[in-house]
Amino acid sequence: MEHRGFSKYGYCRRQPLKYLEKTKIIKMKTIKKNLVKLVSIISIFTAAASVIVAQTNVKTGTYKYRSGGYRNEISVQELEGNKLRVAIYASYEYKINGNLNANVGEANGIVKLNGDTAILVPEDTENCEISLQFTGNKIIVKANNEINCGFGLNVSAQGTYTKTGSKPDFNDSNEDSASNQAPKTERIKFAKGSSSVVISGTIRGRQEIVYLVGARAGQTMEVKVTEGGKNNDVVFSLFAPDGTDLIGADGEIGGIGTNWKGKLPRTGDYRIEVGVIESEKTNFKISVSIK
Repeated sequence: MEHRGFSKYGYCRRQPLKYLEKTKIIKMKTIKKNLVKLVSIISIFTAAASVIVAQTNVKTGTYKYRSGGYRNEISVQELEGNKLRVAIYASYEYKINGNLNANVGEANGIVKLNGDTAILVPEDTENCEISLQFTGNKIIVKANNEINCGFGLNVSAQGTYTKTGSKPDFNDSNEDSASNQAPKTERIKFAKGSSSVVISGTIRGRQEIVYLVGARAGQTMEVKVTEGGKNNDVVFSLFAPDGTDLIGADGEIGGIGTNWKGKLPRTGDYRIEVGVIESEKTNFKISVSIK
């Protein structure tokens, strides 16, 4: 039964009490359902954020630095007690009478991680301190009294290293593994009248394949990974004839990517270093065009 009456604002229609109670219950149920959905969404985002943070904070892996003649690599293994096992392999490449030579240096040890920074004092050295600051997937390396670290001439461990793999390599095994072999080097050749080519191959673990391609200053080159394997984790670094890193952004060294296009600064051989981040073995295809 409806109830009608007057209020100070005029005529009004009053709903039955049961109808009002039913409406209130329906609204409460709707609010409850929406709250449950909201909590679920928040939980999903929180879990996803936790995974991203956890992945970013994983320090174990391989990090590389490339600049000019420098070809450096750091292996890191997380240990108990907030400690890290660290091994730095550094080299400086140069040519004499057209022949490639390299001076090398190594530093390794167990370090304590304080916040995001660890200090490595290499064994059998005096006053040599190498600082490693972890930030995301990079390590910023600085050194004090590097002359006392026992490195070869012009060899330096300093630079910003980029993580390129999830597995470190401390060369503990005597096996002739792909990771201990010199990089395989091939020269890219274009068919007559063609300005592009697709190179393909198989890459294993920490193996690195190097491709050389000649080009002239002012030409435009594009390099693109068209097939990166099941995990889509095939990447490359690109260096000019003088060793300039063409992928590093804003002057940053050690850049890796899956696609690069730009005008070439010099005439000579450009070096494309192909690697894989996590896959043990994968096939790949990379297109290269020069116009």
